[in-house]
Amino acid sequence: MMWRTMLYAACVPGILIVAGMQFAVESPRWLAKVGRFDDARKVVESLWEPSEVEKSMEEIKAVVLNDDSRGSWSDLLVEPHNRVALIGGSLFFLQQFAGINGVLYFSSLTFRDVGISSGALASLYVGITNFGGALVASNLMDKQGRKKLLIGSYLGMAFAMFLIVYGISFPLDEGVAHSLSIAGTLLYIFTFAIGAGPVTGIIIPELSSARTRSKVMGFSFTVHWICNFLVGLFFLELVHKFGVGAVYAGFGGVSLLTALFAYNFIVETKGRSLEEIEMSMSSATPGKQE
Repeated sequence: MMWRTMLYAACVPGILIVAGMQFAVESPRWLAKVGRFDDARKVVESLWEPSEVEKSMEEIKAVVLNDDSRGSWSDLLVEPHNRVALIGGSLFFLQQFAGINGVLYFSSLTFRDVGISSGALASLYVGITNFGGALVASNLMDKQGRKKLLIGSYLGMAFAMFLIVYGISFPLDEGVAHSLSIAGTLLYIFTFAIGAGPVTGIIIPELSSARTRSKVMGFSFTVHWICNFLVGLFFLELVHKFGVGAVYAGFGGVSLLTALFAYNFIVETKGRSLEEIEMSMSSATPGKQE
């Protein structure tokens, strides 16, 4: 009966999403693309400040008029689409090899070391921490910006990984070592949830043009799941061969590398319409991409 209850419970979020989508508005760009400009204007008026409506409508019309064909996979080989695809694939590659799924899959082992033998209780702690980070992210996303959250998130993840490495690699009191491991694990999950998780999924479609957005996302998520599979497949083997400290130090190093990558290659999209971002990414003027 328990497995049936688990599957029934998993249906609830899907039902809520279906119900919630009944209240979602149509994309103004799609409405404009099919010639329903009046409907598009109504949607824009409900989403933007009155002073921004005309500007947004002009941007939508300009993008729609220039978007007279469907994108193909070959478009990802030319500028600026190849740059966006490279950023998207790199972000998901680095996200996975920063260790999030290795930590999530095997966090119950960390909790077991400190006497929390219940896998359900360990998952509850992880879930609450993840949910708390998501709430913080939803509050900060449009205040601090995607780029700052991404950089801060990976720096926090690196610190958390090195905290765990310190706890398990140096001669400390057993209770202190276990406390550092738990604190590091929860801090890692929390900092991931405020940036590396949500921002990665948001900023890639924001940077993509309407013509290639589906292809860029398809490529990026293919990289994501391949790397996810590899981490899950080889994580325990690497731990047995090199030890937890070495593997987690590697995760910390990748996190630092990702923060550096975000600082140098990510374009801030906070407060900008998709049309404005698309036009800036298509521009050859570097200053317009800041």
